[in-house]
Amino acid sequence: MRKEDLTMGNVICEAVGIVTTLLYVGLQIYCGIFYRVPVIHIVTNIVMVLLVYAGLVMLVLYPEKVNRLEPEVCTGQIRRLTIHMLLYVKLVFIISLLFTSICDVMGKDVDGAYSLISVGIMILIAVGYEIKIFQILKDMNEE
Repeated sequence: MRKEDLTMGNVICEAVGIVTTLLYVGLQIYCGIFYRVPVIHIVTNIVMVLLVYAGLVMLVLYPEKVNRLEPEVCTGQIRRLTIHMLLYVKLVFIISLLFTSICDVMGKDVDGAYSLISVGIMILIAVGYEIKIFQILKDMNEE
């Protein structure tokens, strides 16, 4: 994240995401050892989560890529809204995975609808922020 994008809320959100990711990785390893899951399954789970997380981190670093805007246009409020959207989607993504890992450790089954609810929340976050961003871009074009 660029220096001008570092607000206390963004830093806290990023820190929670990092800690949650580390907890998820730890729980995956614990579940793999405790339930004798093949190593390839554990590695695959961890690698996939880290790839998605890294992709979202890259988008936070270059928020103009989200809406295919020129860097000169993606400033101010548009940049802040895009970064907030990405941080919240990333946080919901990793927390939902951590929840399923906690349920695995406790031996509880998670209903299949849980994944749909998690994806729905991420879509609602993205749509809500994109509506705000498009409204700002529309207002800029009218001027």
